[in-house]
Amino acid sequence: MHPWARLCSAILALAAWTGAFSAAQSAAPVYRSPLAIAVAPDGRTLYVSDKTSQAVVVLDAVAEKPLGEISLAGEPNGLALSADGRTLFVAQRKAHLVAVIDTAARRVRQQLQVGPWPVAVALAEKARRLYTCNRGDHSVSVVDLTNGREIKRIAVVREPGAAVLTPDETRLLVTNLLPAGAATDPSMAAEVSLIDTAKLEPMARIKLPPGSTVVPGAAVSPDGRWAYVVHLLGRFKVPITQLERGWVHTSALSILDVAAGQRLATVLLDDLAGGAADPCGVVVSRDGQTLAVSHAGTHEVSLLAIGKLHALLRGQVPADVAAISDGTQDNIWMRIQRDRSQIAELANDLAALPIAGAIRRVTSGGQGPRGLTLSPDGKRLYAANYFSGTIGVIGVEAGGLLGTIAVGPQPAAQAARRGESYFHDATRCFQHWHSCASCHFEGRVDGLTWDFLRDGVGNGKDVISLVGMLETSPYNRRGTRRDPRECLRTGVIASHGLLPEPNDVEDLLAYVASLAAETNPAVRRRADAAQRGKALFEGKAGCASCHPAPWFTDRQMHNVGIISALEPDGRYKTPSLVECYRTAPYYHDGRAATLEAALADHGGDGRHGNAKGLRPEEWEDLLAYLKSL
Repeated sequence: MHPWARLCSAILALAAWTGAFSAAQSAAPVYRSPLAIAVAPDGRTLYVSDKTSQAVVVLDAVAEKPLGEISLAGEPNGLALSADGRTLFVAQRKAHLVAVIDTAARRVRQQLQVGPWPVAVALAEKARRLYTCNRGDHSVSVVDLTNGREIKRIAVVREPGAAVLTPDETRLLVTNLLPAGAATDPSMAAEVSLIDTAKLEPMARIKLPPGSTVVPGAAVSPDGRWAYVVHLLGRFKVPITQLERGWVHTSALSILDVAAGQRLATVLLDDLAGGAADPCGVVVSRDGQTLAVSHAGTHEVSLLAIGKLHALLRGQVPADVAAISDGTQDNIWMRIQRDRSQIAELANDLAALPIAGAIRRVTSGGQGPRGLTLSPDGKRLYAANYFSGTIGVIGVEAGGLLGTIAVGPQPAAQAARRGESYFHDATRCFQHWHSCASCHFEGRVDGLTWDFLRDGVGNGKDVISLVGMLETSPYNRRGTRRDPRECLRTGVIASHGLLPEPNDVEDLLAYVASLAAETNPAVRRRADAAQRGKALFEGKAGCASCHPAPWFTDRQMHNVGIISALEPDGRYKTPSLVECYRTAPYYHDGRAATLEAALADHGGDGRHGNAKGLRPEEWEDLLAYLKSL
């Protein structure tokens, strides 16, 4: 071939490859989605974990512009920066690793092996240890930083989401994102694990108020006496018609007494006029007087006078607050002053913080704020606006937005991204009480049951995972919806009290379609057992007839002997078993806390397969297979 012909051919090939690459880029844009922030000791540099670009972005906090990026092996989540600012630790959820970054060189110098799906890190500099929250096997890894090895893995309750150390490093507090137990228990609630770092053992499980779920953020007071955790507080025993009264979801801050290993109080972050939906990040000032909370659902940040709140809890009520009354009784703070048992009522009082002048809400400067951090001088608060791809800069003293910093170029949102944004947007709900994600945490479950009214009153149903929704009609436990669009539209109307636009429904549908099942990372070591269990599932146990692959549901209605008083026919749709390892509790009313209980304690009278006829070793193999789906 003539040299010019070869050159022209090469140019055409390159153009074709470039066009294909551009088309691929256009089809799947890389969004900026900041999750967590760390600030350098001098306050001049910010480090941001950018989930969807799979990198840590370095920002100039003074010039308010990006300085560079550090690519990672897996999805970046929580951050921890050393006191000297030279080393940054990054939890990489999908890589099951923690990246150790040299901040001066801006490169990964080491990868630490930890448990599966690490999402948060806590650095103990004096002890030279790193703690990671591993959602994949409900554990905390303890890493010895002198040699980079995991020295212990501590079991916690369910999907640890945040970890904070007391200043003396003797106690580690770990939030469990979801409750563990049977949803028929009226006291069902998420818990906080308190760990003794000398013994490396749990020393207490601090239960939050009934209905508490989705506990993503935690902070500790500078003196180590108090811990603060933010969470949803679901009123799951009342019909969702109570939305207009603010009594479906409320958003809460729980104050924990670290030394006692007990909850002191839970206060509501909402007010009488509307919700502060989906609290996420929390940070406390160095003087212990101000606490900030991000609200992912309402795109705001709350600034709490936490020092004043502690004084009120001690019964120190200022005269101007004492004078406030609703005309029939003294306000909650005066009642607490007389009777400390009244502190429990704060979890039901939407006016407590507003009447005390102890809270103010400001915009985060973007959509979906997640992580928070304070500048070293405490004057500026930085908020990671997930959907906007920006960092909001808030003046703490004035309580207003000073500006935003772009994490990087943000492409126009396509349908699935728009749907994801809508799904997490509580301003699309009447009075902003909750978002779709408040119940369907990460598109899946919240561990509670709700009375949705589509099938009557008084017969609550568990929240169903939306993974594979388009493949598993009809929808809901009683199969009352056949069309996915109608299911999503009526679901928004019923639970949010607002009518979505047709394009909103299409965007939600695109987001739900994008949800991909994730293989249980904790079963790799039991692959042989899972293979034997598969043979039992398809044969002797008789499961596959109603739970055929690939979605493990025949999409039919069956009575397997799980009867509810208001639904005596016992006919419910066969649930999909995809990701059943993470969708507890089980059955339509959540009566089974675990898969083991679902089969052993509620297996029916022969109408629900033959699992009860298995030998003990076969039983274990079947469970291993179920947990691998």
